[in-house]
Order: sequence, then structure tokens, then C-alpha cells
Amino acid sequence: MSEKLLEKVFSIKNDKDGRHKVVRVLGAKVKFSKQKVDNIKQKINYLKIMNDKSLQIDLPDDLTLQLAFNNNCNCQCKFCCGNDIFKGTENRKVIPDKWLYEYFLPLYPKTSNIVPTHAEITHTPEGYKYLSFIHEKFPHINVFVETNGIAFDKKWAELASDNLMRLNFSINAINEEYFKKTVWDKDGIYPVVQKNFDQYLQILKDKGLFAFKPSVSCVINSTNYETVEDFIKMYVKKGIQSIIIFFDLIENHVWANEKTDKNIVEETVIKLIEMERVLKGKVAIGWRLFIPTNNVAELDAKVNSIDINELNAKYSELLELAKDMDLDKLFEEKTEIRQKYGKRPYSYYEELTNVCYHQHIYNHSSICSNAWSHLRLTYDGDFTVCPWRPYEQNLKDYIKNDKIDWNKFFNSFYYRNLRKNFKESCYSGCMPNCPAAAKLTEEEFNNLFLFKKGK
Repeated sequence: MSEKLLEKVFSIKNDKDGRHKVVRVLGAKVKFSKQKVDNIKQKINYLKIMNDKSLQIDLPDDLTLQLAFNNNCNCQCKFCCGNDIFKGTENRKVIPDKWLYEYFLPLYPKTSNIVPTHAEITHTPEGYKYLSFIHEKFPHINVFVETNGIAFDKKWAELASDNLMRLNFSINAINEEYFKKTVWDKDGIYPVVQKNFDQYLQILKDKGLFAFKPSVSCVINSTNYETVEDFIKMYVKKGIQSIIIFFDLIENHVWANEKTDKNIVEETVIKLIEMERVLKGKVAIGWRLFIPTNNVAELDAKVNSIDINELNAKYSELLELAKDMDLDKLFEEKTEIRQKYGKRPYSYYEELTNVCYHQHIYNHSSICSNAWSHLRLTYDGDFTVCPWRPYEQNLKDYIKNDKIDWNKFFNSFYYRNLRKNFKESCYSGCMPNCPAAAKLTEEEFNNLFLFKKGK
């Protein structure tokens, strides 16, 4: 239809005084206030999106359920940003059994990943019951659990190893002194965490599943930044090949704005880049997500200008600890075991970084696919498509006659509108630092996500 013909059929223009909009529909002219016209535009946009067949999907085949399963924790981390997380068991909330064991039943056969996150799932009996149910009834689903390790006893260790769970232990310290300084100043917690961690490693070894050893993470701030090398050495010595370093968000504004503290950040980042370079192909070190500095490329170039032999000599002890480690072989072993257990395979990138990077190729560039296959849900029913977006809707609004029509849910205006936006590389409402918002070419995407021998 030509623009002139379209204008004859439907058009919206300002009137002469600019106070109203003149809407022409099939030759008829009607004046509306600007507010009413905006409402009309919204209704038209709604109808266009709801009738766009390219935005229609069946129930997703590769669904990730990211569940804020409960709201309580058994640790009191000084750097915790979870203002709504309760300490202990009082004021406790959990996703209702009705949802987990009835409403979600149609989803599980299509689900690839369940990620219970937010608080501490090992601290609630409902958590163990739920993941035991998933392991028994839907063993194909991959489960990823982050834990502080305090309640990760032998019962949890047996379940996690039998299920091939992807685990991250948030340990944050090299000894009890630093644990009390950085994390929680309560006696006797750190030894419990270490005991549970070492017990889990031994159980994995006994079952021939040591390839599924967990990742470990450490939050770095002004109380412990000088221990980052010792932390990495400690866990490489234990055979760990995925180590994640976070920078304390609460201190970010201080570190970024005060000269002395910024130097501390740069000193730590340089050390991490150096170790990352020395351990390339042996240990995956993740750390860039929340760094409070804007000159990473400059620091990267500075480290890359150093002769590798000089770095190898500087970190000779660390290199010796990792001499028999090989990330390619680890990936192959984990992939083979997953296949035997009927689990969904992961890309090289996903397997070694403990993330599910939800992107796919559209028009020769990568786009975020969370609007097609991700549900992030809280114990109160608030949901969104991603942890990089605020909670925007509530599941209770979709419960009709004591059930949920999941086809309608995943084809609601909310999901369809996001699909339309993401296909246009419009990520309005997403946090600006989201790694998925980076536009990659098809070649870059393949290099990042596909396993290539000797890369």
C-alpha cells in the first residue's frame, strides 16, 4: 500500500492550534485530545503485536526456570545486596507447592534448566524436597545451585552428585580470619563450609564424577583484595577449574571515585588479567562483570604487552599447580557424561563458566532469546524474563480456574512485545551492563559459544 493511499485510509496529524490530534479513518475526520490519541496508538500497537504470527510460539522446548525459591538465608554476609532476604527462618516464604507440583507440571518436560537462586535453597527443607522431585521425575533437567556451603551436608552432596548439578560455592575467604573480616564475624562458620566443600569433592571422586566439581567464587573489597592470588591458588590446588571473582557492589562508588581505592581496583584487575593469561586453557577465571573501573581495555593491553615467559616466572607456583589441567579435556569429559545421563548438552562457553547464555542468531547477529525461553519467578509470583530486568508482572494474574494456560502465558502481550523489541535489538528496560546486549556477528557468536578444538 503506498504512503499516499495509507494516509487516505488512516492518518494522525496535529490540528492548526496544536491542541488536538486529527485522526482520519476511511475518510472520516475525528478530533481527539493527545491523551486519547496515545491510548488509540497503544490499542493499535497491542492489536498489531497480538496478531503478528512471527511473534507466536509454542511452549518453549528449551525453557529455563530461574526461581527465587525462598527468601531466607543462613548467613549474614556484610556485602549482601539482598535487602529482602531474611536471616534465619522467621518471616520465611517459599514458592507454593501448588505451583511447583501442579501448575508447573506441563513445563518440566520442556525445561532444560532450573536455577534456584536469590536466597539459600539448602537452608529450607522444601528446597531439598523439590530438587529431589525434579531429579526423580525429570532427570533430563539441568540444575544449577549457588550455595554458601553452610547447610550443604552429605544429604545435599549425594543429591547434587547423583543429579550432576552445576554448583557454585560462594566461599569468599582463604581462612577464618578473612571470612570474619569480609563475610560474617561469627566463629566456626568457615570450618563448616570447608568441611562440606571437601566432603563434596571426595564424593564426586568416589563416584568417578570429579569432572563435575563445583566452581568457587569470592567477593573482593578493601578487606581482602590482597588475597585474590592466594584464593585462586588454594582452589586450583584442590582441582577447581572455574573461579569467579566479584567486586563488592556496595564499595563500588568508593572504589570508583577515590584515587587510592581506584588504584586498589586496578592493581587487583591487573593481577587477575595476568593470572587469566598464565592459566589460559587450564582454568577459567571469571571476573569482569561488576568491576568498578572503565579502563579494562587499557589494563588488558598493558598486561598483554608483557612477555608470557615473564608472567610464567612470576606465577610459577600457580602454573605448577595447574600443569595437568586442560579445559578442552574437561569439556569433553563433562559432555560425554551428560550424554550418558540424558542431560541437555552445553556449549563450551556455558559449560566452563557455569552460565546459561541465552542468545541465538537472527538476521546474522545475535539477539537475547530470554523473551522466548526464560521465566524468572519469585516466591510471591512476581516475574520477568531475565535477572537483568526488573520484575514486571505477577503470575497470579494468569491463574484462571485453578490452573495456568502456559501457551497463553508465553504468548501474552508482555512476552510478544519483548520478542518484537529484541528482534530489533531494542533492549529498553534491560540493565545497561547486561552482557547479552552486546551485538555479536554470527562469526563472533560461534567463536564464543561453540566448542572448537585447540581454540
